[in-house]
Amino acid sequence: MASHATAIWKPFCPVPHTFRDQLWLTVGSALGAWFGFQLAKWFYRQKLVKLDNPQVGQPPVLGILTGISYVSGIDYYKSVNEGYAKLIGKRHLMPPNPLVVMASVDCDIYAQMLTDRDWKGVEDHLIAGVDRLVRADVDLFCIASNTGHLAFPAIAAKYPDLKILHIADCTAKAIKAKGMKKVGLVGTEPTMRESYLKDRLALHGIDVIVPGDAALPKIFQFIMDELGFNIFKDSTREYFVSEIDALAHRGAEGVILGCTEIELLVQQEHTPNVPLFASAEIHLEALSLVTAGRKSVNDYLP
Repeated sequence: MASHATAIWKPFCPVPHTFRDQLWLTVGSALGAWFGFQLAKWFYRQKLVKLDNPQVGQPPVLGILTGISYVSGIDYYKSVNEGYAKLIGKRHLMPPNPLVVMASVDCDIYAQMLTDRDWKGVEDHLIAGVDRLVRADVDLFCIASNTGHLAFPAIAAKYPDLKILHIADCTAKAIKAKGMKKVGLVGTEPTMRESYLKDRLALHGIDVIVPGDAALPKIFQFIMDELGFNIFKDSTREYFVSEIDALAHRGAEGVILGCTEIELLVQQEHTPNVPLFASAEIHLEALSLVTAGRKSVNDYLP
């Protein structure tokens, strides 16, 4: 009876009776421990991808906050994929994709808060989208909007360890590369009237001027009524070009297009004598470089 019980349990719970059994058990335990350690080390390295040294490990997971408006979100997703694929090159069968998570907020609520100058409401509204991205464990974060950067200080305060690529930092780098120090800015009314973008550019030594007070609400109305709905009229383009020319006459060496939708309306060919800085396009190029491991967020900081 005892020998029968031993025969049953031996395959499941082997007890070393001989030196050979003891040797196999020791070797097996050592191999199992080594394999477990190597597996744990691999997972640990994948988790600790460093954005400051992005060529080590997997590419960072990019979180994009959009919905402000959806038009810019489409442009960001399309452009960052194309930019990344161009930098990495074909690997196997298809173009490689960056690792992207997107969160969208309600643009109507957002626009109402902007017109009401409810800056705290805007911050809370956008942070709700950022919260979803942080829960998705993104490594790198961007706001697909110039105006949305109004919430940047609040986002950075809540998530101090989150790597944020600021659109003004990227734009400033492009402006300084041209040797310019004074530029114009056209965008939404809050972007032109408030200081959150101008102050960030000032950290890079860039002086900013905007159109006159009478033009600010009109420009914003065009963005909300037409550009935000993917409507691009020649007459609207002519108005924007006239405002850009006026900024140049006031001493602007170039003009920042501080709204993604404006970039879709006005291109350099429409203002050949005034250098344009398409901020979203510049931002997207920087995002592609960072996700591809060619640059780090620190390369763009003031």
